[in-house]
Amino acid sequence: MEKGLTKFQIFFMAITCTLVVGNVYYNQPLLGVLARHFNVSDAEIGLVPTLTLIGYAFGIVFLVPLGDMVERRKLLQASMIVSGLLCIGISYSPTLLVLNILSMAMGFFNVSASVIIPFAANLAKPEERGKVTGIVLSGILLGSLMARTLAGFIGQYMGWSGVFLIAGSINIVLAFVTQIVLPYSGPHFQGSYKGLLLSLGELIRDLPIAREASLMGGILFASFSAFWTTLTFLLEGAPFHYSPQTIGLFGALGMIGALAAPLAGKYADKKGTAATIRLGLYCSMLAFALLAVSSVHAIGIVFGVLILDLGIQVAHISNQSRIFELNPNARSRLNTIYIFSYFTGGSLGSYAGTLLWSWGKWPAVSIGGLILCAFAALIFRRGRKIRANLEFKPV
Repeated sequence: MEKGLTKFQIFFMAITCTLVVGNVYYNQPLLGVLARHFNVSDAEIGLVPTLTLIGYAFGIVFLVPLGDMVERRKLLQASMIVSGLLCIGISYSPTLLVLNILSMAMGFFNVSASVIIPFAANLAKPEERGKVTGIVLSGILLGSLMARTLAGFIGQYMGWSGVFLIAGSINIVLAFVTQIVLPYSGPHFQGSYKGLLLSLGELIRDLPIAREASLMGGILFASFSAFWTTLTFLLEGAPFHYSPQTIGLFGALGMIGALAAPLAGKYADKKGTAATIRLGLYCSMLAFALLAVSSVHAIGIVFGVLILDLGIQVAHISNQSRIFELNPNARSRLNTIYIFSYFTGGSLGSYAGTLLWSWGKWPAVSIGGLILCAFAALIFRRGRKIRANLEFKPV
């Protein structure tokens, strides 16, 4: 019988998430370097993060549900080993086509962090589930932000290929440590793989809160990805002319937002998620409004990064916490539905960001992000009656 997680195991899960989730983000601060290396345009190189996130979204659908069907440690190990080997392959890409193919494949197999989240939620004590989920999620958030900083620093001294070589090696080492540190977590689903995938549609049909949370998450991450994908183009050009190392430091600013993850999860345990989601939405809209008028002012961009990361992460944690309460026996599949929507939105937002940049540079990207956040707020507002009837009646 599963009896919870020790503090060390929770810490290890968070650190593991930090180290492995960055694989899908390392290319973002390196887009300018990659464009020059392969001698292609900004729009062409913009396909690299887009395909990476598309691959990740498909991995979420076809691999993460297996966490309800097989022993989770085995799934974690397989994911980390394969994605680690693909990262090493990326570092030797001879052409943009090969880079695109390997990036998409790496994204597909790099799902270990999304396996860990329901793993932690299942093993956590009920009264601490939001807090534990928030701590582990903070590892993912820190990883997504540190990835940009680390890629900038390592890329400055070892080139872009060194970034992926190191990342791949770390993944492979972690795969072996996982077996020693993490506890056994048995399956909850008794059936075929086909039945497992078909049950995703049933969950979407039967759980309106899961639909609302997933749609909101996808829209918010679309705005977030559009911002981070094009920030490199802004900071490399006039009047800033920043190096990859300096651009990477902007990712470090967002870590402050990630530190709010455990607090948001703990607050959600006590007060519910509606208040934290509203806070996240308001912060996100404020951030994009500030960024829209800060295309030549570094201080405005700094504050915009801080507020945007805080808003997006608080809303994300609250969304994910509430869907885990809907069906305890289907947490991997619920996470699949949410994260698939989340990263599908992110992949589309990443490419939309490059298009908005080509049409109207930074103001167009910022206004586009503001519109997306406002749309997410409208969805949340319209779902009040459904939440009032269902939020505290899990299936």
